[in-house]
Parts: sequence; structure tokens; C-alpha cells
Amino acid sequence: MSIGSYGTVRASDIDVNDLEIFFTYTPDRSSAPTEVFKIEDPTEVLSELQLPVNDQVSGRDNILGGMYNLRLPASTFNEIGIYNIYVRPRVIETSLVDCGVLSALPTVKGLIVSTTTGDLPTSFSANNAIQGYKIEYIDDNGNKVRNLARYVVTSNKVVPVTENIGDTSQTAVRYRFDDAGTLLFLQVTPSASSTSKPNTLPFIGKPNQTILLQNTFVNPISIEVELVENDIESLVSYIAGEQIKDNKKGIVTYYDSNREILKQFNLYQIDDDTNNSVETLYEVKEERTNIDLTQDFDDITSEV
Repeated sequence: MSIGSYGTVRASDIDVNDLEIFFTYTPDRSSAPTEVFKIEDPTEVLSELQLPVNDQVSGRDNILGGMYNLRLPASTFNEIGIYNIYVRPRVIETSLVDCGVLSALPTVKGLIVSTTTGDLPTSFSANNAIQGYKIEYIDDNGNKVRNLARYVVTSNKVVPVTENIGDTSQTAVRYRFDDAGTLLFLQVTPSASSTSKPNTLPFIGKPNQTILLQNTFVNPISIEVELVENDIESLVSYIAGEQIKDNKKGIVTYYDSNREILKQFNLYQIDDDTNNSVETLYEVKEERTNIDLTQDFDDITSEV
């Protein structure tokens, strides 16, 4: 008898406000983006979707997990070109108060953060509210330490207590679980030494070091969006759609499926009459910047 392994990818139901959205812009593929922009309110771009009406249950939020609607507001995405949109879990910056151990379990080492500095959301004050979060570190030069991450196993409220070390008169600060505390004890992984080097502990941080907390509810994703002047529908209208050529004014007008004016062009030719004879050198089709509204399709065809 064999034992099977089962696994699945869980559809995320993350709150949009727990995400951060950045984007870059370049007018074409021959030039690289020079600046990164941030969407201050992610709800302007992303929104949750609900289950179909027949599948909804009264009293529930009925979110369709894993599926979100992407909007590109014209006030922000208003230039023809290439946008790279980057969506990632929200990053929260705070500082470590200490790296300590539990009073009842002195072999368990963890990170201490404060809930009263204003860096952390109030929801983090609940026990295990940060469970599963990723921790990254800022070094002494203010740079993020690359390729180094720890993950929160548990987060619980604690208070500091001063205790004697063994049978000596020396004292040390340790931490005791207390739901009235304003400090959080974060047990992280990996934090235990390996069997090959039992006396070497993995780095988990140091007092007063700046850390970055990031939820792991969703994987970061990058989306490329290219805004163009014409779509398939408008191209078809130019090629196979309705048009009128005004021979008197020398104007050709193209219309969409609703007979609204898409574009207008001036038509004329450049002649050569230097040898007492007229020879056409060029036939020109020049785009008009000022639309002639007298070229309304219905008005013209109604006179026929």
C-alpha cells in the first residue's frame, strides 16, 4: 500500500488594501523606463469580484477567491505606450526592539517588536495575527539584505521580565506571555541550528535593526499592458468600414460602426507645369487636425 502526496494552489482572497501597486511607463520598446510610480490607493486599480448571484449565500461576503478586476484609470494611464504593472503584498517597515528568549522556554529565541510605535496596523496586536508573514532585513547602510528572509511561525503578546541567569547573581531580560502586553514575540523559521553545526545559529536579526514585514497571501505578479492608438475594431473600420470622399473639398472621412467620424484626411495632388503641360508628380493624403463636422454620414447620404 502506497501513501499518496496531495497538494493544491489555494486561490487567494486577499484584501485589496493589503496590496501595493507600482508601474513603469515607456513610449516604445527601444527605450527603458526611467521612473517607477506608485498607485497610492490600490482600490482605484483592483477590485474584488463576487460569486454569481445564484451561488451567493445570504450573510456572506461571497468573494470569488483568486479573481480580481483590473482597471486602468484614464487619469493615470493616459499615454500611448507600454506600462508594466507590478502587484505585490504590502510591505510594512518597523524596528526590532530586541532579540530575546522566552522565560518559560529559554531555548526558544525570537524577535521582539512593539505595537505602540505606530508602525504596525492595530490588527497586528492580536495573537498570531502576523503568523506566516515574511521578514526581510535592512543593513547598517540602509540597504535591504538581498536573498535573506525569515518567516513568522507564531506571534504572541509578551511582557519583559528580569530573571537570574542560572545560579548566578547576574540578571537578563526575558519575555513572558501576557495578553495585556504591548510587545510581540515573533518566533521565526529558520531559527534552529543545523545538525552539522549545532553551535551555529541562523541570523534572525539584532536589536534596533529595521525589518520589512510582508504578508504571504499572494505571489507578486507583473502585468504588461500596451496602450495603442487603434484597436482591431478601428482598423477594420478603416479597411472595410464606411467612408465618404468629398471631391469638392478634397476630404475623405472614415466612420466607425456607429457612423461616428474616426479620422479625416485632405486629398490633393502636386503638379508640374514647367513645360507648358501639367504632369502630376504626387498624390497626397494628409491627416486633418481639425475635423470638418459637415461631413456627417447621415446628413450627406440623406440628401441623395
